[in-house]
Amino acid sequence: MFLARVVGNVVSTVKHPAYHGKKILILDLIDKEGNPTGDYQIGVDYVGAGPGDLVIAGGPPGAAREVFNIKFAPIKVLVMGIVDKYYIGEEEYPS
Repeated sequence: MFLARVVGNVVSTVKHPAYHGKKILILDLIDKEGNPTGDYQIGVDYVGAGPGDLVIAGGPPGAAREVFNIKFAPIKVLVMGIVDKYYIGEEEYPS
């Protein structure tokens, strides 16, 4: 799992059936201080996240199949939570 900021949406008219009706987001991974790294992932939204949201994303193999109840889900990254804040030691982010 990793923390990321949602920076955009992906719009696709032709796609695998597993993506139909799902929001596809562009995620910019963040470092431990909350700064964008410029390392991007594409994630399928499960929680209603949108641009600007800080999210927790990831997922083990097969997680999307279980979550979306579809037989074959070529989905590597699920957006699983919108993060209000996180802590490293006593330090709170975002501050």
